[in-house]
Amino acid sequence: MNGMQGEITISELAKLMQVSTHQIRYFEEKGILDPAYTGENQYRMYGMHEIYRLAHILLLRKMGLSVQVIQECLSHLTAEQITPLFHQALANTEAEIRRLQENKHFIEKLLVEKAQISDIEEGTFTIVQWEALPLKLWFEMQAAESLNAQKLMQHQGKIPNLFEKDIHYVYNDSGRVGMYTQEGQGSYDLLLPAGSYVKRTLMVQNEEQLNAHIQEFYAHVEQRGYMCSGPLLMVEKSYLSLFTPDQLHYELFSYLANPEEVHV
Repeated sequence: MNGMQGEITISELAKLMQVSTHQIRYFEEKGILDPAYTGENQYRMYGMHEIYRLAHILLLRKMGLSVQVIQECLSHLTAEQITPLFHQALANTEAEIRRLQENKHFIEKLLVEKAQISDIEEGTFTIVQWEALPLKLWFEMQAAESLNAQKLMQHQGKIPNLFEKDIHYVYNDSGRVGMYTQEGQGSYDLLLPAGSYVKRTLMVQNEEQLNAHIQEFYAHVEQRGYMCSGPLLMVEKSYLSLFTPDQLHYELFSYLANPEEVHV
């Protein structure tokens, strides 16, 4: 074929389909798209058949199919054989939507908590109201132990997206500390009661500073005559260190058994 019969060049096809000429050449190299003909000037020319075929290729690529599978789809697979691939693509897309929703919720949480720490002076004691808090145990260690990289490796994989979560350190009377994350639904290992809690917000650079702040917390509770019951709760929000370089953000909590007698 020597003359133009309504066909377009590769650059025009790329512009029409909003892809690069490199992509079109790649599909040609893989044997899933050929030009209608090559002109005397060696220009690749494309007609309506090639446009539709490229549209199908791009649709299947968008669904996550490999070039090899696309070649099978366009060459010899029946509609019945292709349909399961679409179901799998749908499942993959729904999983990606859930991942993006989780990412959206985390970003929203990050922005809200950034605004909150900007509004609250560090070290201030406040009284807060909490709903019952179900917690899921990650692992336990001695209170005198330090959390280190090896311990993280020993218990890795149990909590997805660990450093996007609030880590709840629960200090009990037995000298052990449990590492928990909040459980949205389903079973839980520990339920902290609803009610009033003494709270203190901290930003520390090392464990020595943290231990000193915990002792100050206990002293403040005693000086104020607060009747606290249950374990000391420390919440680590490691993601907030994005806004406070070289410092980790913690919140200390203790349950108030006599909230009606408390004066902040």
